[in-house]
Amino acid sequence: MKSATAEGERAGVEDAMADRPQAPAMDLITLPHHVELLSDRWLDEAAKFFREALPMRRQALGGRPFSLSERFTDAPAHLKFPGDAAAWSLRFDGQDVAISRTFDPAADVVLECEYQAALALAQFVGVLVPGGPEAMWREARQMFGADAFRPRGQLADDQARTLVGLFHDHMARRTVENPDLEHRARRMGLTGKIREMEEQGFTVIERAISDEFADEVRAAIKGAVQPQQGVSMNWMLYQGRPFERITLNPMAMTLIDASLGRGAQLASNAAIIRGPGAGLIDIHTDYTDVPEPYPDFAMSGVSVWALEDWTEASGPTWIVPGSHRMRRAPRNGEGLDAGVPVEMPKGSVVFFTQGVWHWQGHRTEPGERVTLHPHFNRGILRSVEQKRPDVQMFARNPPRLGEMMGEDDWFDKMTPTGRDYVRLEHMRQLHAFTNWKMKQIRAPLEVAA
Repeated sequence: MKSATAEGERAGVEDAMADRPQAPAMDLITLPHHVELLSDRWLDEAAKFFREALPMRRQALGGRPFSLSERFTDAPAHLKFPGDAAAWSLRFDGQDVAISRTFDPAADVVLECEYQAALALAQFVGVLVPGGPEAMWREARQMFGADAFRPRGQLADDQARTLVGLFHDHMARRTVENPDLEHRARRMGLTGKIREMEEQGFTVIERAISDEFADEVRAAIKGAVQPQQGVSMNWMLYQGRPFERITLNPMAMTLIDASLGRGAQLASNAAIIRGPGAGLIDIHTDYTDVPEPYPDFAMSGVSVWALEDWTEASGPTWIVPGSHRMRRAPRNGEGLDAGVPVEMPKGSVVFFTQGVWHWQGHRTEPGERVTLHPHFNRGILRSVEQKRPDVQMFARNPPRLGEMMGEDDWFDKMTPTGRDYVRLEHMRQLHAFTNWKMKQIRAPLEVAA
């Protein structure tokens, strides 16, 4: 969640970047079934939706007009919006829909906010599901702050609300994440977190999800992991909607992009339940079967979600800061005297990467520590778990889920004439753009060095 510290960090980063050269213009390749929010292709897809939907719903709408309009400031530069502000309006005159790039403050429904905050709403699928809108707004405000969004007005007509809800979900299934990693991290207050991750091998995002969502995920884990199965369970992505949503968390995924690049694959997604007693996992790295010395770039990374407060007494993960620079595993208990416990409030996530040394601490307080561990690999590596994607899973999520399931890259895919060169070029350009933006994020550190 944004804080005064995050806002100050963002302002400082913006000042530091003011005199630095900007990235060269790039025409990123978006896959045919994907769009960037409010790009020309986004508006084309919006118009197509209403051309196809209106003939079946015009009678139910009963000729009652409605309108909505949105304006999003601080959009990424590569979209080339005038003044980096994106706007659009939709107006139904009782017969047909007109879509434009103008902002209409007098529309029936109006939303104004930053572009990156708008993406948190634009990628949420399920606004017609009971509780869906409430969950969408709650988690977006948790990430960007209670005052980040300025909505006004509402649609009074049930049929209009249903049509707009169907439209929202149709577009959310197709709307991709902002590919400008530097811009995204800055607008979310994560630039310093990325630098800390590279320096220390780990970082913590406090209260990345709401307490309510943390309770929902915790209850889902307790319902899925049966006592007779033991204290852990893999394949949690397939155990219900809460696991899909938390694994897609935009703040955690921004750290993953910064560490592993775009196209990182979900290698495993494990839940762990542990009660009082000694830690069961000794000091280690997650680079199983990787020869030493480890590469000087990260190949894997793990998010661990705290679904209750983490204190030293709760038996948290312990990490040896900076140990990833050793580029090897610890020897015979080495590093135990240099470890620090990861303490963080409920709803927070710790992300550690690049062969950092860590272990499971002792729990001295009663009760259970319940955690979720989405583990990602760089896109060129194989997964731990077998993937089990299905069309329904993709239909209830934004494209980011498909990316982490290997749908957007060229591996294991062929066309009648050979490789899938569209996906190959798409991912190649994403990597190039992300690498350039990581140089911008690192630049203050490099200057200081």
